Amino acid sequence: MGFSYRKSFKAGPLRVTASKSGISYSAGAKGFRVTKRANGRVQTTISAPGTGLRYTTTSGSGRQGAGAEATAVNVTATPTALNERRERRPGRWYFAIVLLSAGLFSAIPFAHAAARLDRRDLRFRAGIYAAVAAVLGVLVSITPQDAQGNPVGTAGHALSTIFSILALAQMATACFQLVSLRREVYGLQAGLTRPADPAAADPVVATRLAARARRDEARALAQSDPVLANDLRIGRPDLPRQYDDGGLIDLNSAPAHAIATACSIESSSAERIVEARQELGSFSSLDEVFVFAQIEQGAAARIRDYALLLPR
Repeated sequence: MGFSYRKSFKAGPLRVTASKSGISYSAGAKGFRVTKRANGRVQTTISAPGTGLRYTTTSGSGRQGAGAEATAVNVTATPTALNERRERRPGRWYFAIVLLSAGLFSAIPFAHAAARLDRRDLRFRAGIYAAVAAVLGVLVSITPQDAQGNPVGTAGHALSTIFSILALAQMATACFQLVSLRREVYGLQAGLTRPADPAAADPVVATRLAARARRDEARALAQSDPVLANDLRIGRPDLPRQYDDGGLIDLNSAPAHAIATACSIESSSAERIVEARQELGSFSSLDEVFVFAQIEQGAAARIRDYALLLPR
């Protein structure tokens, strides 16, 4: 039998284990735990205390697999391919820090985004996530535990369950909101085809493509978070604002003159859109706009490129 060593250190919800194979750490409580093993694998376990139900997932690869993959990349990948691969990965640490900390450090990505974008609403979100993390820390500190760190008694299991549910909700909410926020912070555009050499493209075309990309990004943001879209005044060029949405116009709230200017259509067409909106209350699709406002095909194409329909 060979030499072996194993020692664990526990601080609140964080547990660090040093062994012959390396150092591993985990965070969470009974019912939910994320473990980073010494071989590089990340294991997430969710269970319902007292029911016997358990769900476990493992991601990542061991050290040997990782080394083989790295060797294959070094042999077959060109510098250009490596650069493109790295360019597709910026901001993924947002999700890693949320998942590996069991939601306790969810405020960090939002604080980083607030610093990059200089937005008050993101600073507010970071504060909310920090407050929830403080509540999670209090729950861990008041949970009765035995010598192995497992909850004991009815109160211990109840507090552990509350911690698990709250941590899971924090992680899911943060990851959902970070999907669009990551694209905004790092300028990632989905589905946009750009020239291979942007410097060689016509500057006028490049400007138009950049504005269209901003519109696509703003539409995605508005679809995932309408409340934030209203706060940023997306689609309202007639109101003072700081966010650049690429020239979008909200047909459910903007005045006629703003619609005419943004879509480059006649004032009479924009006024018919406003009249139809007043009759319907709000538009649910662009087809409703075109039918009820009697928009011609040429104007409809321009409207479709710039229009946004925020719920009212």
